[in-house]
Formats: sequence, structure tokens, C-alpha cells
Amino acid sequence: MEGQKHLFEIVKSKISNQLRLADEIEGLLGVSSDSAYRRIRGEKELSFSELQKICRKYNLSMDEILNYKSNHGALFHFGPVVLSDQESYVNNLKRLLDILTTLKSASEKEIFFSALDIPFYHYAKFPDLSIFKQYVWNDTMSRNMISYNEFYKKLDKDRIVSISEQFHNTLMFIPTKEIWTNQTIDTMLRLLEHYYEIGAFENKNMVMSLLDQLTGLLDMVKQYADDGYMGGERKTPFFQYLSFIDLESAFILARRDNQLICSIKLNTVNSISTDNEFVCNGLKKWVDDLISKSVQISGISIKERVRFYDSSRNKIDVLRNKIKMR
Repeated sequence: MEGQKHLFEIVKSKISNQLRLADEIEGLLGVSSDSAYRRIRGEKELSFSELQKICRKYNLSMDEILNYKSNHGALFHFGPVVLSDQESYVNNLKRLLDILTTLKSASEKEIFFSALDIPFYHYAKFPDLSIFKQYVWNDTMSRNMISYNEFYKKLDKDRIVSISEQFHNTLMFIPTKEIWTNQTIDTMLRLLEHYYEIGAFENKNMVMSLLDQLTGLLDMVKQYADDGYMGGERKTPFFQYLSFIDLESAFILARRDNQLICSIKLNTVNSISTDNEFVCNGLKKWVDDLISKSVQISGISIKERVRFYDSSRNKIDVLRNKIKMR
């Protein structure tokens, strides 16, 4: 019955806080309230048809439910984003926002992020940087290159900014641990330099403006690290670690009460995700081991934090001066 209990934990995470799980199951299966509770507690086994109804209603895989503890294989979810279709990108943002909103409502929650690149959610407060990232993703997946200016003009920026702000505001309620390296900022700098050199920007001012926003983003994250928390008066814990071991991949590991789910970057904007217990626990152990070998630069670690952020800002200044001289 352990798998059945796991099923109902997943269903509970997917329904609105205003709805009671027993009421949902009672209505869906057409059983009494007592029968619904007995199924939720694992005292009565679900029939095959009942399991089908629940999986169809909440878009779940029966294979995932039956094998969630399997160490021989894991089921991953993949919802590709079609970058040439703005609606696809917006819908992906909405899906991520729904996941964060569900996580926010949990009594215990936490996010771990391996920052091979700057965590995408930090761009939410800097819309032009966020749009530049979309431009890069679109160019990577498209054979027809257009200028940054053309791409910028075509976007429904107000809509994207609105969703991004919701994303950022929701994240402010979720305790976060980020593992950075001395190379985390380098990816964005290389992209800005590359696209400037191939003439993607109309003029120097546009790339300079993006470098200014990148500085602002760093200042924002440093403020979180200085304080040891995000969200102003809410004081949501924020931990930042500096790893001297290269990160192999970018991923998010989220904990909602006793449930773990991981999302691993696959290519450009896409990712695959799973809540397979074997996979998630293995990743959590790797994260814990990596953190134990890293330096915490948030909170009281003033010397290491100042050194790290001064070095990162210096990299931005070097690129800014290089562009000025051209």
C-alpha cells in the first residue's frame, strides 16, 4: 500500500489548498466519504479502474506510481518548449509558476540549485536580460538568425514581465540554497560578447545596458547573501555556496514536505523532471556532499563573499571596457 499512499501524496500536491483531498476522491470515484478516507490511508486497495481515473484526472503515469522506488529505471517528464512559438514559452513559465506556487503552500519546503549558469529565476527582476536569454535560446534552436532588436520588438514584453514578476514574488517565500562557482557568471558574459561581435545588437548602448542589468542582478543576489535571506520582511532563508569543484550539470532539486522532485537541464530552455525516490535521494546526497566541500559565502562569510563578488564585477568591467574600445 506504500505506492498507493505515495499516489495520494502526489494528488494532494496538485489540488488547490481550498479543496479537501477526501472530497476530491469521493467525487471522482463516486464513493462515500468513509471509503475515500480508507483509500487515502491505504486501508482499502484501489481497483485498476479507480487508479486509471485518478491518473487520467491528474495527468499521472501509472508506471511512475507503481515503480516510484525503483532503482532499475526512472520515469522522467519532458515538456519541450517551442521557442519559435511565444505561447509555448509563456505556457512553460506558467507551468513553472504553478510548481512554485504549490511548493510555496507546503509547510516545509526548500530549493537547491546548481548554478552552472546564473539561476534563471534571478532574471525575473531584469526583463531585458531575461529577453536576451530567450533570444539566445531561440537563435540556438533556429536556422534563421534575426537581430536582437527584431526579436525584442516581436515579443509581448508586458505579458512576460508580468509572469516573471509573479515568479520572483513566489520564490521569495521558498528557502533557497544555491551552489555557484567562479565560472557561473562567465556563460552570460561569453554570450554578450559573442552576439556583440557578430553584429546582433544595433549599437553599443544596447549591450552596455544589458551589462548594467547584469551588474544589478549581481548586486541583488549579493544583498541576499549579505542578509542571509530574501523577501524583505518575510526573511526567507537564502544560502549561497562557492564550489571549487566544477558542476557537471544545472539542476533544481525541490523538497515539498517529505517529497523530493528534481529537474535537470536537458538542452537550452528544456529540462526533464522526476520524483523517483532513488534518483532524487541520490541527487540530494550528491548536493549535501558538494555543499560540505564548498565555502558558504552568504551570512557571516564576509571575506570570501567580497572577494567573489569583486571578481565577478571585475569580469563585467573588463568586457565593458573591451566593447568601449571597439
